[in-house]
Amino acid sequence: MPITVGIVPFGAVMGTVCADAQLSLFQSVGMNVFVFAGAAQLAAIELMSKNAESAVVLATGLIINLRFLLYSAALSPVVQNSSPLVKATSAYLLTDQTYAVMSAHQDRFQTNAQLVKFYFGAATCMALAWHLAVIAGYTFGSFAPKSFALDYAVPLSFVTLVVPTLKNRTYVYVMILSFVLAIFLRSLPLNLGLVVTALIALAVGIYLSKPQANPDGLGGSA
Repeated sequence: MPITVGIVPFGAVMGTVCADAQLSLFQSVGMNVFVFAGAAQLAAIELMSKNAESAVVLATGLIINLRFLLYSAALSPVVQNSSPLVKATSAYLLTDQTYAVMSAHQDRFQTNAQLVKFYFGAATCMALAWHLAVIAGYTFGSFAPKSFALDYAVPLSFVTLVVPTLKNRTYVYVMILSFVLAIFLRSLPLNLGLVVTALIALAVGIYLSKPQANPDGLGGSA
């Protein structure tokens, strides 16, 4: 629940943008349900307000959401023995925050079935907070004063979740590399800097995690 603090003002902004774009409440809630991706929704509304082609709107949303390929790859082993309905629902409810919460606490559970239940609890909490915040923002406007700077709550909440997962030097090295790359690549178009950073950091993490060969050439892990 604490991580929803960063979602409430974001949802309020989303609702306000929908109202300013003259979408009906039904249309706003419909987009919220069928898209369920805040950054992609904001980009789509901005493009639609400028009469952009439908193909451009769809392509932009897909590019922004490319990061979910990485989340899905990490989530796949957890739900591999679950029913198709559980897999589909898990995919639908996948968000940055829900994945981060699951990743930070997965060592506390003995089985994947227990972790899936925890995942659904976190995902349900996030979804309810998001939907209610968007409706409130649509109805009442962005009620969070700008002076509160609540937009910082989202990255700060992720920092809180990431730090405990830095279990060894490999994790720390990948974290530092991701930090540097994200800064230098942030100017790439279509928000591709985040995707490129993630892919490079992932490749480096895999390389650093490989078992090292023994000096005598007999193999084995160091």
